Amino acid sequence: MNYKRSSTAGRRGDDEVNITPVMNLFLVLIPFLLLTAEFVRIAVLELNLPSAASAPQQQTQQNNKPLVLIMLRIEDNQIRIKAPKIDGLVRKEGDDFEFDKLVQELKKLKTSFPNTQEVTVQPTDNIRYDTIVHVMDACRDNGFPNVSISG
Repeated sequence: MNYKRSSTAGRRGDDEVNITPVMNLFLVLIPFLLLTAEFVRIAVLELNLPSAASAPQQQTQQNNKPLVLIMLRIEDNQIRIKAPKIDGLVRKEGDDFEFDKLVQELKKLKTSFPNTQEVTVQPTDNIRYDTIVHVMDACRDNGFPNVSISG
């Protein structure tokens, strides 16, 4: 039986992989990935979260100085400042709090307790984030670098 020789037999063609679809994919993906990447961290807030098993007695013994608890409670229409023998109140004026009065109260606290570095901020549930950040910044700017959030 005689078979006819195929026309492609014996001929070696240059079979190449078509990479055009892969290049098109990268052409679309690379700008998308570059646009969605986060290159710069905008802001970092350092804060100390209180632990459930924190022991104030151990801290007092380690430092050999009295432990002073300063609490700033941010409510809907006021900021209550509680410290030993000192209570302060900063009211809301219009849409925002009187941060100048808060600064004055924090300066009074710093003169009364010069060795204290810690303040605990306790916001209620419906307080705006920027208000909490303003209060934390005011605390740091007025001599209380260790700001904790509670609540």
